[in-house]
Amino acid sequence: MREKLEYFAAWTLLKGFGALPRPLARALAASMMRIAYHLRPPLKQAAKINLQMAFPDWPQSQRDAVIDQMIRNIGWMGAEFSQFPKYTPEKIKDIIEIEGHANYRNAQKLGKGVLFLTGHMGPWELSSF
Repeated sequence: MREKLEYFAAWTLLKGFGALPRPLARALAASMMRIAYHLRPPLKQAAKINLQMAFPDWPQSQRDAVIDQMIRNIGWMGAEFSQFPKYTPEKIKDIIEIEGHANYRNAQKLGKGVLFLTGHMGPWELSSF
């Protein structure tokens, strides 16, 4: 029963965010993630411990700033996912920018293989559009 309730809640949020304009959906989702983060002390503790281990030389204020950006990005990604049904190749051009695409085209013209190296940052799934 719990799984069904969680699924319904997630589905409802996803559809709700999808009905909103993209900027509003992103802002609301980021706000919801901030609330969820503060309501879940184990998540807060894990984030702080992990960043302390990864970056022991950073001041706590810098680690807190990274956590805040991480929370915002998670909200943005959820909101972005909710917007997928609205996206067309034409709309995507206003949302994402692919750097170095000319290099890919040039390699194609030469008949050579192309190796893509990317960071998993942002809504990279949108590049398929």
